[in-house]
Amino acid sequence: MTTQTSMWLSLVLALPVLTATQAVHAAAAPNVDLSGFWERRDTQGGGSFGGMLASLPKAVLVPDFVPPRAPSTQVDPPSTGKPNAVGVPYIVTTGNCSTSASLNIPFMMTHSTPIDIVQGADEILIVPEMPGAQRIYMDGRAHPATGRVAPTGLGHSVGRWEGNELVVHTVGMSAGGGIPGGGFRTPETELTQRWRLKEGGAQLEVEFTWVDPKIYAKPHTFSLTYFRMPQSTYALEEWCDSGDPLQRQSIVPPKQD
Repeated sequence: MTTQTSMWLSLVLALPVLTATQAVHAAAAPNVDLSGFWERRDTQGGGSFGGMLASLPKAVLVPDFVPPRAPSTQVDPPSTGKPNAVGVPYIVTTGNCSTSASLNIPFMMTHSTPIDIVQGADEILIVPEMPGAQRIYMDGRAHPATGRVAPTGLGHSVGRWEGNELVVHTVGMSAGGGIPGGGFRTPETELTQRWRLKEGGAQLEVEFTWVDPKIYAKPHTFSLTYFRMPQSTYALEEWCDSGDPLQRQSIVPPKQD
């Protein structure tokens, strides 16, 4: 064997070998780019995002369904409803960055602020205007076994391409409500999202289907539309330090004259 032949053989053997799942994943990925900032807009013209959500289909719940209670993270004294004394901050968070009540899929996708999508071959990030992000694994992995991980507001998401449509399946979400149409979720609830570009890529339609036999008499489905923002759009950095007392307040009332 010549030196040149040996060198080429070494290079070939050093190349990564794709698993069957990875090979199918690589072949199935379409030429669709969801990257960038997407904004929900008031398409009805009333100026009320709550009104837009109220027009979505109502969830059909099973008879005698009892809504689940979201796990409490309250560590501060409950509000008395009276004005705060001078120098006493208004408490707006428990100081726990990872379990913010707003860090969940229904809220981050229905909020009026834009979402930032960062698309890669093996992972897609949905970044809201708050600490944290929904991680969508595109590498063919399965969900972890039930009970292996603690439920979170964002759950565990895996995705795949069906033609030019991104299909995302999410499980392991924490118990709570806030789902448009009067829906609820528990760690056993399954959410399927279908992401589709429309209007030549200027709009993004996301279809949500919530399934949980103990909650819904039939799958609860609705769609939201987002509008692509200019490429010059950027986000300011937001951070959270759970050890910083300032993270536990919104405003300290000043001394009044």
